[in-house]
Amino acid sequence: MAQNQARADSLKLLLVKTDTLSSKAKMGIYAKIAAHSSSPDEVLLYANKLLEMASIDKQFTYVIEAYQSIGVAYRLKGNLKMALKNLFKSAELAIQYKNDKLLTSDYLEIANTYMSNNDFKNAIVYNKKAIAVIRLHGNKEQLAINLLNTGFSYYRLNELDSALSLYNEAAPIFDEIDLEIGKAYTIGNRALVYWKQGKYAIAEKDLLRAITMLDLLGDTFGMADYHNQLGRIYSELKQTEKAINHTLKALNMAKVLDLKEQIRDAALLLSELYEVEKDYPKAFRYQSQYIAYKDSIENTEATKQLANLRTDFEVTQKEKEIALLEKRQLSNRIYIIVTVFLLLFAILLLLYFRQRFKNTRLMAHNERNQHDEKIKKLLNTQETKTLQSMVQGQENERKRIARELHNHFGSLLATIKVNLNAIDEKSISNHQTLTILVDQACTDIRNLSHELNMGISDNFGLVPALKELTAHLQQVNGLEVEFKAAMCQEQMSSENEIIVYRIVQELVSNVLKHAAATKLSILLTCFDDENLINILVQDNGKGFNVTEKSKEISGMGLKTLKEIIFNLQGDIKFDSNPASGTTVNIDLPF
Repeated sequence: MAQNQARADSLKLLLVKTDTLSSKAKMGIYAKIAAHSSSPDEVLLYANKLLEMASIDKQFTYVIEAYQSIGVAYRLKGNLKMALKNLFKSAELAIQYKNDKLLTSDYLEIANTYMSNNDFKNAIVYNKKAIAVIRLHGNKEQLAINLLNTGFSYYRLNELDSALSLYNEAAPIFDEIDLEIGKAYTIGNRALVYWKQGKYAIAEKDLLRAITMLDLLGDTFGMADYHNQLGRIYSELKQTEKAINHTLKALNMAKVLDLKEQIRDAALLLSELYEVEKDYPKAFRYQSQYIAYKDSIENTEATKQLANLRTDFEVTQKEKEIALLEKRQLSNRIYIIVTVFLLLFAILLLLYFRQRFKNTRLMAHNERNQHDEKIKKLLNTQETKTLQSMVQGQENERKRIARELHNHFGSLLATIKVNLNAIDEKSISNHQTLTILVDQACTDIRNLSHELNMGISDNFGLVPALKELTAHLQQVNGLEVEFKAAMCQEQMSSENEIIVYRIVQELVSNVLKHAAATKLSILLTCFDDENLINILVQDNGKGFNVTEKSKEISGMGLKTLKEIIFNLQGDIKFDSNPASGTTVNIDLPF
């Protein structure tokens, strides 16, 4: 509980001065007064008002806060049984309405109540419960407060290193959220650890600093407790006068607010101090007060009752969890059965429609394949005819150009030469040069005409044409050419002979342009049984990388060459390396 008496007093004044507040506004003010007041009786007064109003209006968050404040007030008054009864009620409602923030506070206050009875075992249990909730849903303020309370539990168990570690973790969080009361309690609780470690000077200074900070906040509970601790420190230092002074301050503060724990601790210390001073009447008087308050706070029967309250709370929560679990298990079983049934039904439907779809698709696929096959045959036939027509057209064009060159330009140059020879050489200064140029032009046109017209003769055929081609290659290009042909008995059509000739001519042209070869082998083999002709062209040139995309070449072009072979349903393979040159193997069905 973040006590701040000054704020509580200002809120009470607001209630007196304002009579137009709504019931919800009043509940908010009651809750804040109960949270900040240092007087247990005042807390009980306003918390009960809050509980009554919130129960009528069904404001369950305020109901939870009211039970929590009532529980804390009873703890401060020393009635630990009533404290736990109300705190467990608050926790039960917080669980029911899923209010994790208030549930964390309930667990912390339950831990503090068990600590008041020196029951550190149960205190640690609820500190850990608070940690578990905070880790899931808590905020920084709750985390820091929990660290502070858990650290104090470890301090009471004399596990000082663990306590100091938790205080040091809480300190920067309180600084970050700027919670003054948290800062004060961290300084004061850490001072108690220093005291147990024998660091009296630091402990004294920090406790006085914490008391000053709490005084500004009006937190009498904390001041009374720290004055008690200072009394014990001075007692150990044999500074009896200071010890009595601080312990009397603690006792007076505690009596004003009826803080039974602080009264009990102060009375015990004062009886010990006055005994040291040999003031036995006062020692006896304070000893009697100690016994009276001790018995009112803790006894064996009360401890059993407090343990029973925890057991009742845990059993109730466990029974609710079991009932909820059984309900969920039943729902899950029904859900699983329905899901399995629907899944099986869906699988059967899926298999049925899948088979229907598969059959339909198979029929459609077969029909489409038949249709595509017909179209493909038509297209292949058409493309083959087109390519053959193109090749035949190229062949006719070559022959036409060759005839034009030979008949027209050849005759024209011959006439020019005759007329040139008839002219007197002396009348033209460069007569001899002109004669040489005309002779060269006649030779070039004759050779060009011959090369263009070289091919399938109307009177001879494929093999003689290829022999003529190889002879020309050896004569003009200086290549060592080997040509062999084993032809079929049945004569090939002229269109197919032209295609084979142009394929060989294209491959030879490639060798001349790119291979830098000295030897060339051309082999034609016809297979009657398979209705197939094989073209094998091999050179000893520099080779090339067959994986790279071939560049288009002149003439018919590699692309067109491949298209012809593909559309004739033929096959072409390349084998090339720098050591052995290039081999091109072509199979054509005719």
